[in-house]
Amino acid sequence: MFARWVSILLHPFVVFIALTMLSARALAPRGLWPSLIGVALAVAATGAFVAQRRRGGHWTTVDASRSSERPLLYAVLLLVLAICWWWMRERAPALAPGIVAVAAMLVAAALCNRWIKLSLHMASLTFAAVSLSVLSPSWALAGAVLLPLLGWARVRMARHMLVEVIGGTMLGAVAALALQVWVG
Repeated sequence: MFARWVSILLHPFVVFIALTMLSARALAPRGLWPSLIGVALAVAATGAFVAQRRRGGHWTTVDASRSSERPLLYAVLLLVLAICWWWMRERAPALAPGIVAVAAMLVAAALCNRWIKLSLHMASLTFAAVSLSVLSPSWALAGAVLLPLLGWARVRMARHMLVEVIGGTMLGAVAALALQVWVG
């Protein structure tokens, strides 16, 4: 039960809402509310899709735990990110590179899905922690400290194998470091 709560509280939806709030405050204060509205709508739309897939019996869990469930999830996430980028481009343009980096991270995960089902929970939290290292070291440290706990929870719940957790962590780190190099 504890592992499930860790997984819920550190879900990519929660992580990206927090990351958007912290990033917008630092990089685009005038765009804070439009950014939060955009991300909240993106999370709501994605959440509705996930709930429909689970209730309809198409997925075994809300996490799209089987590799065969992931391609449609990636497609929907990329569509939602494209809409989010469009929404933010004038309201909080400083966040646009981060949206592109997350999209690239998802494309990489989708391409790897044939061989390994990378943990998007781990990728998201790692991306947030590494991205925040420049903007808010204390929040970055908090994210980094929580990574082992989240990794344990994902393995404990049998949503991922250790290699998938490590792979997701590496993917998130690479995407965030690429973002930092890109934006300088």
